[in-house]
Amino acid sequence: MEGLTGDQKYDEMVRRVKEVADYAIETGASTRQISKYFTENRFKISNATVCSYLNQRLPKIDPERYALVKPIIDKNTPKTIESVEVKKRIYNAVALLLRGFTIPQIVEEINANPERIEKVTFDIIYDDLTRRLKAIEKDNQIIEDVKRRLSENRIDALNNQGINGPNLSARNQPRNVDGTFASGKRK
Repeated sequence: MEGLTGDQKYDEMVRRVKEVADYAIETGASTRQISKYFTENRFKISNATVCSYLNQRLPKIDPERYALVKPIIDKNTPKTIESVEVKKRIYNAVALLLRGFTIPQIVEEINANPERIEKVTFDIIYDDLTRRLKAIEKDNQIIEDVKRRLSENRIDALNNQGINGPNLSARNQPRNVDGTFASGKRK
């Protein structure tokens, strides 16, 4: 999308969201399979971007298409959440968050494990603490504690902006529970 104007970038993003959604509807593929197919055949796209397109952008762009994609997402999601390794990572992230770690610190802590083959990112841990935790945890108190701590981290980060300057990298900016930046800017 390099070299496009703002409106052209938006139009191209909408086209890609719809194309990814149509492929999901036609094939029933998981987000990883969609990412692999598009990267090899159409345009480079990460699994995280496919997830963002289908879960966040598509409902706003085309709710009817999202209604067709949602069952496919739901069908494929439990495979990931049921993984023992993913559950361990989620609960490890929760424990670190409740001990006062921020998401960037949690990422650093988890990635510091020399036995860890696949590195985690800010987005993975954020999804672990919000979306994935809700899917596996039945204790609402833990979920509320996580929400409260994420909110406290957001407030702390905003208060520190005056000290650190306004140029926080996107990965370190505080986020609302819906994934938007607390500053009001879009991801």
